[in-house]
Amino acid sequence: MSSPLLPIDDINDYLLSTVGITFIILGTIGNLSNIILFTQRSLRTLSTCITYLLAASIANIIDIYSYVLLRALYGFNITPAYSSSIVCKLQLYLFYISFCTSSWFMVGCCADRYFSSSHNAILRRYSCMRTTFRMILFIIIFISLVYAHVFYCYDANQFNRPSLCFIRNNVCLILDTAYYFTFQCFGPPICMFIFGIGTFIHIRRGEQIRIEARNRANVNIIERLPIHIVKLRKNNRKILPMLIVQIILYIFCSLPLMFYKIYSTLQISIIRNNIPLPVENLYLSIAILFSFIDKIFSFYIYTLSSAYFRTELIRFLTQRCLRRRIVPEN
Repeated sequence: MSSPLLPIDDINDYLLSTVGITFIILGTIGNLSNIILFTQRSLRTLSTCITYLLAASIANIIDIYSYVLLRALYGFNITPAYSSSIVCKLQLYLFYISFCTSSWFMVGCCADRYFSSSHNAILRRYSCMRTTFRMILFIIIFISLVYAHVFYCYDANQFNRPSLCFIRNNVCLILDTAYYFTFQCFGPPICMFIFGIGTFIHIRRGEQIRIEARNRANVNIIERLPIHIVKLRKNNRKILPMLIVQIILYIFCSLPLMFYKIYSTLQISIIRNNIPLPVENLYLSIAILFSFIDKIFSFYIYTLSSAYFRTELIRFLTQRCLRRRIVPEN
């Protein structure tokens, strides 16, 4: 007699295969489009934070093909990570690094906006390509070291767990949850919020300086301000809508996985686990796929939220079409 929970496994396989393939197609098109546009001179020279967005798009591509692809293959019962310890560890290690670095690159982008909008010349010095490259390198190295515990804590053939490629014991579960809350769930949003508030304060302060200068009718100050403030303010207005929408969506998409992490940690000693494994595995699959939404659809988010990004996209497509129409002379 078949188990009544078998249809849940079928639903999970169907979800992983259909949604996974859709995410791969849309995510590949979107993030490759981001990479192409962010390497264009008009966007690359707009602000140093574009480099962070470029790095985040590259990390998203790695995330798609190191994790989403394998999750999609699970839906077709192709499960190399379930039986191979090496594949299991490498898959999750690449997932954590690319997923986490993508989030912290967004933090770096917010920090760059904070420094560039400051009226303090010392702070504005940090908004430069040298600092940007150093921060990107630091984030990659630091996150790679932080998640080195994956090679010990995760393993294949973990029966009686939500997934066969899962955490080995409860100590590793607590450690993994602590890292998740620190470096993925709470760390990036809190830093984004702090730098966002700081940027808002800098912009408001710039407006107050303009008003005070205008009230004093000091033409010299009014003429000097646009050189180093008005240009930065215009650039902030072009980029900030993209960042704000991305941050809000990031926080929203992190909630299902956050709830699962809390539940899985509490069930060790406080909550008795009465939920069948197929149901828990289905929720875990949904939570993981949900957490990818902001990274899969980043290109479409930028297109909808930023008029400047749309203008650059149309300009790029127009130039490509014009080049194809040019017929070489014999």
